[in-house]
Amino acid sequence: MKLVIGLPWYSGPDETTGPLYMDMMMYFGALRERTILRDSLNYDEWTKIKDKLPPLDESGDVNGEPTDLDYSRLGRLEIAIIDHSRTSLVGRARESIVDAALDWGADYLFWWDADMKFKQSAFLSLFRNNVPVVGALAFTARHPIYPVIFGINKEENDVYKSHVMFDYPKDTLVGNEEVGGELAMGSGCMLIDMEVFNVIPKPWFYSTGTGEDWFFCNRCAEYGIKRFVDTRVKTEHKEHLPRWANEEMYQILKEQAPKVYEDLKEETSKPALVRI
Repeated sequence: MKLVIGLPWYSGPDETTGPLYMDMMMYFGALRERTILRDSLNYDEWTKIKDKLPPLDESGDVNGEPTDLDYSRLGRLEIAIIDHSRTSLVGRARESIVDAALDWGADYLFWWDADMKFKQSAFLSLFRNNVPVVGALAFTARHPIYPVIFGINKEENDVYKSHVMFDYPKDTLVGNEEVGGELAMGSGCMLIDMEVFNVIPKPWFYSTGTGEDWFFCNRCAEYGIKRFVDTRVKTEHKEHLPRWANEEMYQILKEQAPKVYEDLKEETSKPALVRI
């Protein structure tokens, strides 16, 4: 399998995300080496040694360790890192990364934004869902923070109404049915089957004032591509202070300022007035 790690970063890792970047690169490198080892041995030889090998995920998270089914799907894993950073045009950066991934013949694209923090097990956890598009649970980095999970409903005259899913199902796979419309989500930590880009013509990512990731999800909806958010896969989103927006903070703020969220829910339920 060919995997592209796409880095559409504004400026690259800083003092808060740099250590995570190094740890993740070590993990992906070790994962690739492990798949090569597994591919070079027959089943009996592998069975004899697999329990003696050191863990790939040094945090002890078992979800970061490949299963037999994972090895079967990954095969002899090849990884390419495509960096299109130091730009404020994130939509253009994502388009360029997809172009390069298609040229290389990639099977999957793993988006990783510079201001996101997540466990090493995130990739395999998303991969195991075996769906065309799946993102991790993410939150806005501005206050009041809320989940980056939206339901989109198309109304008359090509007007799209988008609402935030404030009360999302916990620790499960969330799709259209759960959001009551077409699912849209953030792409800061997302895994995409590259076949999606052979089905959907360009543009894939274009900022319309609603965000290039919202646009991508809407394009997927137009072409019948299923999308999901896996709320078992948690992320933290760096604020400028920096502070980290996560599930715990979201629940605390909802309890502390219920009226703020009621006003926000009313505001975000208004038609987006976006024409494609």
